[in-house]
Amino acid sequence: MVKDLALLIPLILLSICVLTDWRKRKIYNWVTIPGLILGIFYLIYAKAYSASYWLSFFFLFLILLFVYSHGAMRGGDVKLLLALSLFLTPGAFFFNSAIFMFSAFFYFFFQTVRVKGLSRTIHDVKTDSLVLIAIGENNNSFANGVKSRPFPGGGAVLISSCYILTSFLFS
Repeated sequence: MVKDLALLIPLILLSICVLTDWRKRKIYNWVTIPGLILGIFYLIYAKAYSASYWLSFFFLFLILLFVYSHGAMRGGDVKLLLALSLFLTPGAFFFNSAIFMFSAFFYFFFQTVRVKGLSRTIHDVKTDSLVLIAIGENNNSFANGVKSRPFPGGGAVLISSCYILTSFLFS
């Protein structure tokens, strides 16, 4: 029963978020906040929590906060990813986040290569990386000159794909 809820609740969250993100480019708080609360209740009921689990979850929160503060993800995507992570083990939610971030990077990387060419794109990625390391700020030359094209269907589609893959691999 508990395992069924751990599968059903995220699928309902994902379904609603994909629809709203696809149609309106927005993930609503009335979906993600209850998802976070239900995830916490699930952890307590399933006795799946521990100090290392909460430390891992806090570390994931800090990573996503950094990504959000640099404009790489929107708030709804971050909250959805955090809510879904509560239904996974720590290893699974880091794996899920890694797949999501690499997939998003490569999607936007190939969009930039299409517009700027490979050598210019690689130069801009190197420049962005050096500036980020040196002064802690991203000057975003990687994206300069490229018309902003969000992920087709919104970030919720990519998050859903990654979550479903992670669920199958870690179940």
